[in-house]
Amino acid sequence: MWSSTLSSSLATLRRLAGATEHEFLQIGAQMQEIYSQSLTLSQTAHRLVEVASGERLQALIDRLREILDEMNNYLGQARTQSLNSYTTLHSVGELLKEVGEPLSGVRKMCKHLYILEVSIKIESACLGDMGSEFINLAMDIKKLSQQIKDKVNSIQDHRKQLGTVIIKNSTNLENAKESQDTKAELTLSNTVMSLTQLETANAQFFQLGSMISAISRDNSDNISTIVQSMQFHDIYRQQVEHVIEGLEGLLPLFAVDRPETSAEQEAIHEAVIGKTGDVCELQEAQLQFASIELYTAVTSIVDSLRSIGIKQKEMAQDIITQTGGRKNTRATGSSGTLFIAEVSRQMNAVTGLLATCAASNSEMAAIMREVTGTVRQITGYVSDIEEIGHDIIQIALNARIKAASTGNEGASLSVLAEEIGQMSNEAVERTDLITTTLNEIHGATDVLSTESQNNEENLSVRLANIEQELSSILAALDEMGKELISLLAGIAAQVESLSSEIQTLTDTIDVHETTKAMADEVLEKLRSIFREARRLHPASAAFKEDLRQMAQRYTMESERRIHEAIANKHGVGPALPTRKATTDNPADESEFGDNVDLF
Repeated sequence: MWSSTLSSSLATLRRLAGATEHEFLQIGAQMQEIYSQSLTLSQTAHRLVEVASGERLQALIDRLREILDEMNNYLGQARTQSLNSYTTLHSVGELLKEVGEPLSGVRKMCKHLYILEVSIKIESACLGDMGSEFINLAMDIKKLSQQIKDKVNSIQDHRKQLGTVIIKNSTNLENAKESQDTKAELTLSNTVMSLTQLETANAQFFQLGSMISAISRDNSDNISTIVQSMQFHDIYRQQVEHVIEGLEGLLPLFAVDRPETSAEQEAIHEAVIGKTGDVCELQEAQLQFASIELYTAVTSIVDSLRSIGIKQKEMAQDIITQTGGRKNTRATGSSGTLFIAEVSRQMNAVTGLLATCAASNSEMAAIMREVTGTVRQITGYVSDIEEIGHDIIQIALNARIKAASTGNEGASLSVLAEEIGQMSNEAVERTDLITTTLNEIHGATDVLSTESQNNEENLSVRLANIEQELSSILAALDEMGKELISLLAGIAAQVESLSSEIQTLTDTIDVHETTKAMADEVLEKLRSIFREARRLHPASAAFKEDLRQMAQRYTMESERRIHEAIANKHGVGPALPTRKATTDNPADESEFGDNVDLF
């Protein structure tokens, strides 16, 4: 009966030794694939760190901040220039009001000159031939009166025209200045915020990439360790083969011819029972140890893989969380790349603001050209006004001379001459005030016109340069954003693939359960044999001594523990720490031969 039990057990053990080979080769191949995917993921994460935290990206952000500072400085200068323009136009308007009074006074002189002209003609008629010179004087006065009227009317027309231009454009400038100030403050603030958000997003990408890289590297190391540790399968197979070898050694005992005498038969029978019990007990312990080791090792592999799978899922969730959600990540790559788009939008808004300022400067330059042109037309009359003053002085002087030449008969003309002289003094005061004011207006508007023209030209050049550089920087940022999108999408796909691969592998690994079931079947049969054998023939003293010697002799911890456990079960303590001299044939030291020594 024991022979058939051993034969069936050996058949199971042979299947057990060979059946696991294919299973572990397949597991090894899948582990290699997982290891390869983990390395690829680690490399992709490392690239993400490089892109998100590279010197090039930081240099671009720093340059954007510098450009933003330049824009801010220019906008500040533009606000100052706008205020100066507004102030200058306002002062010109006030000066135009001031020149109105002396112009009105000069215009009133025309009436006085007309009265003087008529009076001189009347008096000269009374003098007869003596008054002929005064007729010429009256004609000069009439001519001068007409000149004054024409010049004053022209100046007044231009003054009103200029006043209208100033009032209209001053209001427009004030409204534009307030609107631009509000818009500039908001735009610059938003741009600074978007740059800060971009830096924050890239810091998050750096942390995310570093985390993924660290986890992937750790997983790769763990997977590599698992792959290397799979050599335990070979050890298990060898252990099973050694058990087979030990059990196969028993089969010939059941096939030998039995002696005729009952005494000899009984002795042989007892020896077979003892030998069978000894071998089965020892091989049961060896098989149980091998089965437990295999089951524990495979369970550890499965647990390790599941732990790696959990880390992959957590990492996938972190990617989803930190990049704005799965839907957003797949659509745009990440919320961080949206910051790049926002920076582009805000920087374009700033250049748009500068373009608006350029348009305002151009408008201001056009206004100042119009104002300056009108002022120049007005100031063109300055010499005429001064000449009018000189003409009145000359007429007054001629009137005095002519009046003096008439003697007492021209006394009334002398009075008129004095009145003309007094009028000339008033005219000189008024014309001086007019020319001074007009020259002041001309100076202010001419300077402002030159500044506006220079600002318009400078801004046009600076704006073109800034737009060109911004276009290059934003294009580079956009390329980086696209690479981030690609990397994040790749990482997400790689994480999902690796997680799925691990899940599939852990779900299909059942070799430890199968081998345990097969080993348990054999173990139960071996236990039944050696229990029955021990009941019939207890362990011999020689067997116990061999156990004690083997427990002391073996250097492998696992084998020593097996033999110590069996020895302790039989009440055998450890041998003294002295070693037996080594024989030429170690197999002769034990009845269990090479099978035991291999352990």
